[in-house]
Amino acid sequence: MTEKPEVEAVAGLVKAIKKSSRGWLEAVIAVSEDGTPIVYENDSIMIDPEYIATAVAAICGVISSVMELVNSKDYKRVSIELEDGRKVLIRKYKKYYVVCLTSTNPNLGFVDMLLEAHLSE
Repeated sequence: MTEKPEVEAVAGLVKAIKKSSRGWLEAVIAVSEDGTPIVYENDSIMIDPEYIATAVAAICGVISSVMELVNSKDYKRVSIELEDGRKVLIRKYKKYYVVCLTSTNPNLGFVDMLLEAHLSE
């Protein structure tokens, strides 16, 4: 029954990332590998965590399949640039994906350092 403490730890992690982001992250969502949203923090933007979780699971599944095809062990992160200048950043953390939606034209150096500091194992 280590599930609840682990989920609480991930919830604390998501909250800490969002709080430390200095406004560069509009939303942070933790998603399980099977596509279930675990916890999220946002700036009152209209996002559906269920939809995001399902999309992330599909994206990461496809990337894992491609990694197998090219004989690569795994990947650490995915970055998607949106037309409006925001980014969707997906990082692996234990058995979860941490998904971040940045503000427009974010300071990616700061965001990368922030995520590395919080997500390094």
